[in-house]
Amino acid sequence: MSAITRRSFLGAPLALALAPQAARSGSPTRIYSVFFSVAPSEDDTGLRPIPHEEIVRRLEKACPGVEFTVRDLTRDAQMAAVLNEARDLKRLNYDGVIVYGWPRDYDLLRTGLPTINVAVLNDFMNIPYPVFRQNRTVGAMLDPWRFCADPAVSERMFQDLAAQIKLIGMLKRMKSEHILTVTDSKYVNVFYGDLLKSPPARYNETMLAAIDQTFGTKVTRIGSKEVTEDKDIQNLWHNDSREAKQIAQRWIRAAQKMTYTIEPEIVRSAKLYLAMKMLMEKHGATAMAFHIRALVKDARPEDMVFPALAVSEFQLHNTVAKCQSHLNILLSEMMLQYAYGRPSMLGDYSVDTYNNTSCVQHCEGPWNPWGDRRRTPYILTDHRERRVRARNATGVGGASWVLYPAGEPVTMWQIEVLNKEILVHTGKTVHMLAGPVKYRDHLWEMM
Repeated sequence: MSAITRRSFLGAPLALALAPQAARSGSPTRIYSVFFSVAPSEDDTGLRPIPHEEIVRRLEKACPGVEFTVRDLTRDAQMAAVLNEARDLKRLNYDGVIVYGWPRDYDLLRTGLPTINVAVLNDFMNIPYPVFRQNRTVGAMLDPWRFCADPAVSERMFQDLAAQIKLIGMLKRMKSEHILTVTDSKYVNVFYGDLLKSPPARYNETMLAAIDQTFGTKVTRIGSKEVTEDKDIQNLWHNDSREAKQIAQRWIRAAQKMTYTIEPEIVRSAKLYLAMKMLMEKHGATAMAFHIRALVKDARPEDMVFPALAVSEFQLHNTVAKCQSHLNILLSEMMLQYAYGRPSMLGDYSVDTYNNTSCVQHCEGPWNPWGDRRRTPYILTDHRERRVRARNATGVGGASWVLYPAGEPVTMWQIEVLNKEILVHTGKTVHMLAGPVKYRDHLWEMM
């Protein structure tokens, strides 16, 4: 819920995130950086720009885990040698390119790697737009001459550049990720649209191929059979678990209160969290979608269990594990989590035009929306998908009403892998119980 500038969000992810990726690697993110001279000439003014070395030092500090290889054309680097080297960047296992200043040869923007062209404020920007659009290149800007009257504006330029570099690091990590999706649907991805229409032929193969081409991320699908026949999971479910009780007690202590549900249901939610961890470990997965509502065969209504609290717990540990097999949404959340350390929320979306309010509601949400040690208050409650219609009874499940503060900037977004599109909507949070109050309490309670 921390602010991400519209410039960095709308510019960088669309061009960088949709680029086909090279082989998986566990090494640091390697960025090939070329520095050109910039106008005005230093002999035309008594001013001195921020040295290239200082810019690199600041970027190294702001982007841990990134290794910058610098070729400075104002020093000892030669243009012909840089161009020759640039043609081999993929083979040399580089992950991205930064070109600082106006590149005299556009081949530096055509390496096939995610590329950031950093324009210098008041220097030439003689680059045709198709060069950006066709070559996975995005723009950034810096103010080394300190032309901006407000230093905060110059600083925002630098922070935007650092944010774009972190996206390249995220793309590198995505190549080594492995998604486990647990669903009995015949489709590997839950998709939206006209429910009377069928997906295209070979939809699963097409979807998985698009994910692999775009991110290099592996996807494994299993169903309820693999869950209900797992002996370790069955032993966990049918017996007392000290670890599950400890987790449940921690959730209860941290909650403002518990209503409409009971402690044994919270313990069962903790058992589901541990079962999801088991499945991820057994399949070597790093992220997960769980679209099954029981851990036992022939489940009765009172046997249902829901992953809402498990999702919030995983987020405390910087792991993306979601309800439902929405692969586009899962990938979207992985990207932001890995780039900026900020957890996200899966949500069903509606718009109230009369109150100028968008509503995103679901059974889960991060308790650490800022991605650090701060926590937002929540209330433990039952689950709306329960088949036991009573409350405070076995089978009602566990979920949390997360009480996000008002006035926090929010970006709602989702990638669409097949079409290589991103849906974006921005706004600020409105607290349901704090002014200006737009709805009565019972709306908040029934969400």
